[in-house]
Amino acid sequence: GQPNLIEAVAALSKLEQGARALQGMPEGQTERTAAISKLRTQLEVLLKPQLLHALKKMETRLGPLQQCVGMYATLGKMDVMREEYVRMRPGEVISLWFSFGGHNAATVGKSSVVEDEEEKVVDDDDLDNDDKTDEEEEAEDFDFSEETTDATTSSSTTNKSSSTQINAKQFIEFLPTFYESVLELLSKERAQSKQVFGPELAPSIIGRVLLECFKPIISSFKSRLGNVCPVPGSGINGSSSGNDGFGGTEGIAAAYESTIQFLSLAYDQMEPWEGQGSNNQENDHDSASNNDDVMETIRTAFRMIASPFVPYQRALAEAERDPLGKAASMVAKDVRSVVGLQDAADRLGDLAPFMFPLADSAISRFELLTSGYNAPTTLSLVDNLIATHASELAIAMGSLSGHVSNSKGNEFDEQHANCALEILRIAGSFKRSLKSFDNSVKDRLRGLSDMMLDDTLEQSGGGLPDALEPAQLRSFLAKEACNLSPDYIDDGTGVKLPASVVELRRLAGTTSNSADGATLFPKSADSVSRLARSCQSFVFEVCYAIPEQNLRGISALPVWKQDGVGSGDEDSYGILPQSFITHVGEHILALVQALEPFASDKEALSLANEVMTGVIEVAVQPWKEFVAAAGVSLTGDEKSQLKSLMRGKEVSQFFGDDGDNEMDSQIEEEDDEEEDPDDKASTAFCNQWLDVVGLAVAGRLLERTMRIPRLGRKGAEHLAADLNYIRNVFTALGVAGHPHPLLGYMAKLVTMDEESLQFKIHSRQGEKVPSDALEVIKRAEIRIAYVRGISV
Repeated sequence: GQPNLIEAVAALSKLEQGARALQGMPEGQTERTAAISKLRTQLEVLLKPQLLHALKKMETRLGPLQQCVGMYATLGKMDVMREEYVRMRPGEVISLWFSFGGHNAATVGKSSVVEDEEEKVVDDDDLDNDDKTDEEEEAEDFDFSEETTDATTSSSTTNKSSSTQINAKQFIEFLPTFYESVLELLSKERAQSKQVFGPELAPSIIGRVLLECFKPIISSFKSRLGNVCPVPGSGINGSSSGNDGFGGTEGIAAAYESTIQFLSLAYDQMEPWEGQGSNNQENDHDSASNNDDVMETIRTAFRMIASPFVPYQRALAEAERDPLGKAASMVAKDVRSVVGLQDAADRLGDLAPFMFPLADSAISRFELLTSGYNAPTTLSLVDNLIATHASELAIAMGSLSGHVSNSKGNEFDEQHANCALEILRIAGSFKRSLKSFDNSVKDRLRGLSDMMLDDTLEQSGGGLPDALEPAQLRSFLAKEACNLSPDYIDDGTGVKLPASVVELRRLAGTTSNSADGATLFPKSADSVSRLARSCQSFVFEVCYAIPEQNLRGISALPVWKQDGVGSGDEDSYGILPQSFITHVGEHILALVQALEPFASDKEALSLANEVMTGVIEVAVQPWKEFVAAAGVSLTGDEKSQLKSLMRGKEVSQFFGDDGDNEMDSQIEEEDDEEEDPDDKASTAFCNQWLDVVGLAVAGRLLERTMRIPRLGRKGAEHLAADLNYIRNVFTALGVAGHPHPLLGYMAKLVTMDEESLQFKIHSRQGEKVPSDALEVIKRAEIRIAYVRGISV
């Protein structure tokens, strides 16, 4: 009986003490050792059934188990006692794990556990290990993606994929339930092991119970995750990330988040009790050693429980690539289907921001699963995602521009202008979203770099932490998975830090060798710049289409060849501007009314201004053609030279008394007047567009003038009237830099008397200033003289 065993164990203890006392005496040493060893073996054999019986009854009675603890402690065999105890505890939660997926799975899982427990009562340790191996093999063979066991081979691939997705959802929902069951077991274990083993050993026992809960299911866990999202590099194509958030990497992230939360709560059950400790240095040393053992058990358990996620942590970008690519392709298809101006603004307004939630989710999964390790690969993937989307939007804008340029009719449609400006707002919103996203990710990287330096889970020789936060657990497990051999490098200030920390801080812009203002997403930034230019071009083409239609063919008008003196109304009322130029002037004046409603919307205006940088470039082409028509080849940076010519400041110095000097002072006086900031911003926006349209009109007029084949006296008067009319329109608008000085100068050249023009051209020969602007003026003067029939 139990009392006799207790007495026998106590007697054996006394015998061993006596044997140790006689250890120096050679007589009978061998016989004593053999007798005590035989007695110890007999006692252990007799004690094991008592232990197994006590373990079976521990749900209702702890007394027998506590007596067993005392006897095993006396024998110095607590490791045997602990091992048997730990094996018995997780049976129910293991059965719960294998019950997921249907009746057959439940029967297999549960029966294997029951049989295993029964065999453990009678078999030795080797048989126990064999049983556990069989159990792991059963777990690995079990495929929860099959909805029924009698599925026929004729099942379609679509149905199988659907079944996998459904079961992925079920598994992700099942996992927290399973974890709650394990936590419930650990909570009971915390109370029970304290009673059975005492407060010093209890935390270690709880950690071992946790390990035992997961050892038999890890292979199954990996298999189930593989059905949620194929392991990167396995050669299996995964389904899309799943709009319901259960498939692909979204499912892996949800499972990992549940796991991290579980581990944080599980640690609370393993930490020592308050006040546990000792009052002397020797006991303090023993306590620290015990804490190290507990922490090592915890680390081992946490590594094992999280091990199914390691392939996804190490190759997250690869796992994300396919589902994100499919999502991007779907959106691109929608963007390409946008045709016509009517619904373009509404549809593109919905489609343009679509990628940012996807990108943000990808960064969140990166943050969750890798805690900042292998950052460049994920950032590059997200960069390509956003850049490709921005490029698709830019192409769509280009197709809308083509629609405008191909449309017929000579009437300006304000709805087209409103649509174009709305698309400009969309591009501005996209650019601002990219800036905001970039800054947000940099903030996250800074936080992750700080967490990488947290070593709470790696410390030894002291007390255990009061709690483990999810962020600490994520960082520890990510480091274990992705950064097994960290290199230490100089962070730029002479401090040696892990390379991963330095890399994140460089990307976030917090190290001395970070590039100022550098973006995390350079390809996206370039694509957004192209998108902005595409939208600028679209607005410009809508606003400039009518002037271009009216001016394109004017070089061939027969009126330019007219000579002699007119008669009738023309002599009575003077030369009137022709209809083509009045159409252009009326359109420019009407543009003000078309632009003002949009510009009065403060928020829309703020977004549109995000993409107004460099808008002057949309008006460059007519000036490029003007320079070519004048017969000049620009030196140096052509774009810079053209912009300088368009602004007119350099050319004015070469006009002498024939230039305009009134406009600049007039604009300056008007700018001095006080104005409401919102009104000022609205006016500035309108003036930017009036400026580029005005520049394009001026450039086209000058280019067309250069291409007039012959200019008679009467034709010259008509041309001067047309040029002066458009100058008056620009003067009425009051936009800085307009009218362009070349317009007035050209009006004077075409009507200048023959001797004055010849003198001007000859006097230029002595000017030695190397200037492309001067060369353009010279060639223009010679061209005008030529078409007027004046020899030079």
